[in-house]
Amino acid sequence: MDSTGKVQTVDSSWSLPLPLKEYAMSRVTVYFYSDNWVPIKYCSLEKAILLHQKASLEGKEILLFPANIDPNEFSNSFN
Repeated sequence: MDSTGKVQTVDSSWSLPLPLKEYAMSRVTVYFYSDNWVPIKYCSLEKAILLHQKASLEGKEILLFPANIDPNEFSNSFN
């Protein structure tokens, strides 16, 4: 949603399906970016998806990573 309240759509070839139910309780880390990746919460994938949706509705951006991956160890290709 932009500042006028209109919903924006993005034409992208990326398509990530929702995870299978068997992965709903998998542990993930919720991050936000502020000069580097900052972990803010560990939780189940199911709860993290709900948190991501809520954050998106409020105009915030958070990203979810598997608990065993630290995005700070990658190159700056995400930035």
